[in-house]
Amino acid sequence: MNVPTLRLSNGDLRRVVDDADVVQAVATALIARSSGREDWLDHATGRVGTPGDDTAVFESAEDGQRCCMSAAGLRDYRLAVLTALASRHLLSPGVVTASVIGSGLALELQLAILRTHVPNISHVAVAVVGNLPPSQAVLDQLDRDGIGLSLVDSPADAVFGANLVVLAGPAPLGTPRLAKGAVLVNTTGVDLPAALLENVHAVYVDDREGLAGSDRTFSAIRPGRQRGRGHRSPEVVADLGRVLAGDHPGRTDHNHVLLVELVGGGAELDPVLAGRIHHAAAAAGLGTVAPH
Repeated sequence: MNVPTLRLSNGDLRRVVDDADVVQAVATALIARSSGREDWLDHATGRVGTPGDDTAVFESAEDGQRCCMSAAGLRDYRLAVLTALASRHLLSPGVVTASVIGSGLALELQLAILRTHVPNISHVAVAVVGNLPPSQAVLDQLDRDGIGLSLVDSPADAVFGANLVVLAGPAPLGTPRLAKGAVLVNTTGVDLPAALLENVHAVYVDDREGLAGSDRTFSAIRPGRQRGRGHRSPEVVADLGRVLAGDHPGRTDHNHVLLVELVGGGAELDPVLAGRIHHAAAAAGLGTVAPH
């Protein structure tokens, strides 16, 4: 039997962000995984793997249909969805002024998913680190939704005054003063400057087991212990799954600066997310269909 394969470009990934079920599916699986349930993968409708290059191949358990997409794109998509979930649950109520720092598809997906899945964003400052600025189509979508946009020269300029700061790629962030009540989301997998962490009151992670198994510096230091040169490490208080489930209150002080570290763990190629992307893209008529 010749089973068709749906091939998605990076542009297709950007266009499928409007599907609310994609975000809900990731949230549901994250809650199940956080609670220690071994059946969290039951939320997946198939499996995902890589044939050896940068292609992720999702195969439906129901009918064997396949969907191919960039593996890096799938990882970046998951990070953007987790950023949106963290923002919705940890920001203080009110208007959101966002800062997104990065380049390429990771930057574009963050902008697209913040636009569609985080309410009350009034303005976004974008600092491009690298040589891949966001496409005009992504910027035009922000404008059509009434979201103000500033393309700034440096990460420090982007961070100034923002209550949501997203690091979508490694950047020379320095030690800017974060606004009171800010949420800082680090998707890079790289430790932030110790001096910057002094402004942080609490840390949330997407995967505590993944953090424990990583080589991240702050994960090995007890809360409040010095990191050297007088710097202190903020406490990792909970994983996002507990916050989403209502088992942890999340923000407890309007003025606290919160850091969200997205460490990924073993779910970087997320079969739950890949299945939802496949379903949404097929329903929207995106991608190109080729014989298996």
